[in-house]
Amino acid sequence: MKMNFGLELNQSQKLILTKQLKQSLDILNMNIYELEEVITKENEENPVIEVEKKEELDWEKYIEYLKNKRNKDREYIQYQDEDYNIENMIKYNISIYEYLKEQVNYYKIDKKNKEIVEYIIDCLDEDGYFRLDICEVSKQFGVSNETILKNLKIVQSLDPCGVGARNLEECLLIQIREKEINNNFLENIIKEDLKLLANKKYKDICKKYKIKLEECIKIVDIIKKLEPKPGRKYSSFKNNYIVPDVIVEKVGDKYEVYLNDTNIPGIKINKFYEEVLKNCKKDDEAKEYIKEKLNSAINLIRNIQNRKNTILKISKEILKHQIDFFENGNKYLKPLILKDIAESLDIHESTVSRGINGKYMLTPYGLFELKYFFSSGLKDGEDIASTSIKNIIKEIINSEDKKKPYSDSRICSLLKEKDINISRRTVAKYRDELGISSSSKRKDFY
Repeated sequence: MKMNFGLELNQSQKLILTKQLKQSLDILNMNIYELEEVITKENEENPVIEVEKKEELDWEKYIEYLKNKRNKDREYIQYQDEDYNIENMIKYNISIYEYLKEQVNYYKIDKKNKEIVEYIIDCLDEDGYFRLDICEVSKQFGVSNETILKNLKIVQSLDPCGVGARNLEECLLIQIREKEINNNFLENIIKEDLKLLANKKYKDICKKYKIKLEECIKIVDIIKKLEPKPGRKYSSFKNNYIVPDVIVEKVGDKYEVYLNDTNIPGIKINKFYEEVLKNCKKDDEAKEYIKEKLNSAINLIRNIQNRKNTILKISKEILKHQIDFFENGNKYLKPLILKDIAESLDIHESTVSRGINGKYMLTPYGLFELKYFFSSGLKDGEDIASTSIKNIIKEIINSEDKKKPYSDSRICSLLKEKDINISRRTVAKYRDELGISSSSKRKDFY
C-alpha cells in the first residue's frame, strides 16, 4: 500500500524498528483468529483505521463442493481415515447462554427470579441484546415491569460487559459506567449523536457541544474501544470451522495454491485524519496523537501483508517438496525439515516455524495443519518419512492372516522388500505408536 504522505520518526530509530520487528514476528506467528482479534482491537483503539469486513465464505457449501468434486474426479485420493474427513473441520465453542448462566449461579436470588433471569438470557440475540418487550415478559411471568427490569439489570451486570442491553446506546452506556469513564460530553453524545459519529461528522459534534477537535477525537477514541456487539465472541448460532490459511486446488494437471484471507478484515487509512494532519499546527497535541496512530496503522498494514506473502511462499514450497503426496497419497509423504524450506526461500528457520504455526491447508482430500508436512526422516537417510512408514506397517498388519499374525521381525523383512531399511526395534516403536498390539495379542485362536 503506497502512502502519499510523509511520516517522521521522532524517536530512536533503533527502538522503533525493534518494536516494528516484534509486531511483525508476532503477527506471522498468529493464526487467523488471533490476527482477527488484533485487527479488531486496533480498530477499536485507533480512530485512523477503517476496517472493511469481507464477506465470509460459506464453509458448509465449500466443503460440500470439495466432497462432490473429489467423488467425481478419479484422480483424487480417497482417504478412508476419518482423521482426514473434511467434515472433521467442525469445532464448537461454549455458547454465550452457558457462559452467562454459569455466572448467575454465583448470585443469591430466589428460584422465581432466577427463572426470569435465565429466561432473559435465553432470549438474547446473537449479539447479546435483549429485544423483547418488557410488558409482554411481565405478563408472561405475572409480575410487575419493575421486577423484570430488576432482573434485566442482573443480566446487564454479567460478563461480557454490555450484554442484555436493549439497544446500542444502552450497550455503550453500560460499558462506560462499568469502566467509570468520566467525560462531560460522552454520555450525551452516545444518547443523541451516535449517527453523527458513525458518519464522521466531527465538525458538527464540535459545533453542537462547543468543543475542540482534539476533544472530539478523544471521545471518538473512547467509543471505538467499546464493544457494540458483546455477544459475538460467544456466538453459538453457527458452527465454528478451523479456517484454512491456504487452499490447494487441482486445476487441469497442476496444483494451485491460494491464500485464504476471507476472515481477515481489510484495513485502510481514514482520509479525514490525513486532512487533519495537514491542517494542524506544528506543535499541536492533536497532530502528535494522529501521527502516532497513523504510524501504528501503517505498520500493522505492512506487517499483515508480510505475513500473507511469507505464508504463501512457504505453502508453495511445501507443495513443491511434497508433490508425490498430493499425487499419490500420504504413503508418499517425504521427510521435510524447516531447514529445507528456509534454504529454498533464503529465510531463517524461525521464520518458517512461525509461518506454519497454527496454520492450515485445505486440499481436495481434507484439511491438514502445515506442520503435518514436516516429518522426520530416517537415520540412514532413506527418502521416506516416519508417517509414511507407519501407514505401510498398518497396511501390512491389516492384510495379515489373523491366525498367523506377523512378528515385528517379519514386518521388518517385508519392509526391506519395499526398500525400507529399519530395525525391528523401530518397527515395534512405530507399531506401539499406532496403538497396535504385538503379534501374540493379535492372534485369532478361533
